[in-house]
Amino acid sequence: MSESDVLNRFDLWDDQYRPDPYPLYARMRTEEPVFEGIGPVTGRSFWFVTRYDDVVAAFRDPRLGRDVDNLPEALQEQHRFPNEDMLAVINTHMLNMDPPDHTRLRRLVSTNFTNRRVSELAPRVQEITDELLAGLEGEVDLIHDYALPIPVLVIAELLGIPIDDLDEFRSTVDDFLRAEDEETSMAAGMVLLQYINTSIEAKREQPGDDLLSALVHHEEDGDRLSHIELTSMVNLLLIAGHETTVNLIGNGMLELMRHPAEMAKLRANPDLIDSAIEEMVRYNGPVETPFPRFIYEDIEARGQTLKAGDMMIPVLAAANRDPEVFEEPDAFRIDRDPNKHVGFGFGIHYCLGAPLARLEAKTAILSLLDRFDSIDLAVADDQLEWNSGFFLRGVRALPVVLS
Repeated sequence: MSESDVLNRFDLWDDQYRPDPYPLYARMRTEEPVFEGIGPVTGRSFWFVTRYDDVVAAFRDPRLGRDVDNLPEALQEQHRFPNEDMLAVINTHMLNMDPPDHTRLRRLVSTNFTNRRVSELAPRVQEITDELLAGLEGEVDLIHDYALPIPVLVIAELLGIPIDDLDEFRSTVDDFLRAEDEETSMAAGMVLLQYINTSIEAKREQPGDDLLSALVHHEEDGDRLSHIELTSMVNLLLIAGHETTVNLIGNGMLELMRHPAEMAKLRANPDLIDSAIEEMVRYNGPVETPFPRFIYEDIEARGQTLKAGDMMIPVLAAANRDPEVFEEPDAFRIDRDPNKHVGFGFGIHYCLGAPLARLEAKTAILSLLDRFDSIDLAVADDQLEWNSGFFLRGVRALPVVLS
């Protein structure tokens, strides 16, 4: 057996695992909880950690992070993106930073995503949801016709996108995030960045009562976001607040259809929606892994030596099924308690938009159950096509019959 075969005996990049990666993660947790794999495209070394305690430790460890500049100088260039200056406009955000820069950027935007601020959005989220539901009946694609528009319309209104621009804005975001060919996606990305830049300048001149205006004019202790930071932050809000929520709604509804007894339980007791959303995040959540973290200095983990310059991927989906933490981890139970999943990250890396994602998902799911007595898959489960890659987890389409 070659060295490559040994390194890739858990071939996470193989699309055969996309419909159900959990048995593979169970093997990894048992056989090699700290596993080194070689990326098939980059040829880079990635260390995967799959046990709950190790994933939490990875989030806490200051020897891991996202800032290339914190690597030993000799290793920095090999990890920089090509054309760094061009990509800086979409990569200068807090997910690619460590403290103190991460702390600074998170503080500047966090006031716009508190539970109180999000609760004020609830009536408008319900209105958007009801408007979409009015057009649904019979066989529909629950992703494209329902889950996809909700978060993009909500974030557009949050940012203060003019109502006349909403249709074009939604179409451009969809092309950027979900186009199957790179050319379409890149073209849409350029249009989107230009629109964001124009909007920023407009908000400088005429601020409104919206998130983008708040970000443009927010200043704390003499600190404010630069233009590149603003552009990158808005781009991050669109991506992180869009695709993840789409997947949460889609995956959540899929699990309810797969587990009709749990769907019936939720219909009978809608007050279970909060715990149901947490179980959806744990059981088959929208983020399988976060972005890889750089290893800044050599680390010993479960008998393995992780070298400075390598990259680590904490596997959230594996940690959330760890039997050492969760009773009957492969059972989907909407009333699970306690449920200390790491589906939204952990510590300083906990998802800033989690309150908004929860609000959108519970509004979408409860409203759907309330409107339709019957919600069933329109195709066989094994015909569903899952998005490629193991970072964001969701189906490309979710054909259902509503009646």
